[in-house]
Amino acid sequence: MQSSRILVAIDGSEYSQIASQNAFFVAKSIEADLEAQAVVDPRIVDMFLSPEFAEDLGLKPSIDASATIIKSLKRIAGVVLKLWQADCREHMGKEGKIHLDVGNTTDDILKRSKGFDLVVVGHRGVGYKNHQPSASHFRIGSVAERVAVGANKSVLIAVKEPSDLKCILVAYDGSEASKGALLLAEQMAMKTGLLLKAIHVVKEESQKAQASSVIEQGACLLKNYSVPVAAASAGSRSTVSKESGNGDRSASVSDLMREVFVVTTGPAAKTILDEAESRHALLILGAYGFRDPDDNVLGSTTTQVVRSTRSNVLVFR
Repeated sequence: MQSSRILVAIDGSEYSQIASQNAFFVAKSIEADLEAQAVVDPRIVDMFLSPEFAEDLGLKPSIDASATIIKSLKRIAGVVLKLWQADCREHMGKEGKIHLDVGNTTDDILKRSKGFDLVVVGHRGVGYKNHQPSASHFRIGSVAERVAVGANKSVLIAVKEPSDLKCILVAYDGSEASKGALLLAEQMAMKTGLLLKAIHVVKEESQKAQASSVIEQGACLLKNYSVPVAAASAGSRSTVSKESGNGDRSASVSDLMREVFVVTTGPAAKTILDEAESRHALLILGAYGFRDPDDNVLGSTTTQVVRSTRSNVLVFR
């Protein structure tokens, strides 16, 4: 992975704390610079001043009340950012740069991300859309999908602590997007020491034979990754080779096809999600078909995975 700058969006919630832990993990692995952003969204003020909350808070709708709430939210965001800097010193050995923005949460994350190579956001995971609207509606967890769709760079959607990770899993179908994701997964596995796995999903058993040529092409792309000497289990660490060697690679390609690639049948999104969850994996998918966040065009499988994931997902561009 060639990222040099990583941005993590935080808001003080448990979801953004998980995002921060994953950001520290990736930044240390690839020796990247890490910065944090907190966004104060004025739309939250409307909720505080709504009848549902205003009476309990002793507030009456007014310009002064709005200004007071925004000022308080900015103060809270400032505290969150300072606490993050302390965590950054502990994990990274240096104080990361911080940004406090006021505006639409999704839009401001996308604007700020333009100068970065990777964006990390927290995500509530499955079921978050069933939550009732509240003052936390515009917080980071509810905008992860829109950031993943709207960003023009890679986005890591963090659901679990990085300490839970045992594998780097990439969804591979032979497309150009999945080839890029596969190469990223190879680099991440080498940097972190986690096992590398690639899943190729077909609809029917009869298609498994045809999948052989697809995964062989994928195996040929893996120039630096070496399979473990012993047959690897999903939770073991990988043995990494930094040089591809000059000899005949046919045997190593065969080993890669057997030990790295998994060909299975079923609905693509569900099958990939189940595999990622069972392996405690960081799942990497290639993104394609992006146009506008409102169109939500990630590619149907990637969109379903982002919406339903229980695992950390890196949408690669």
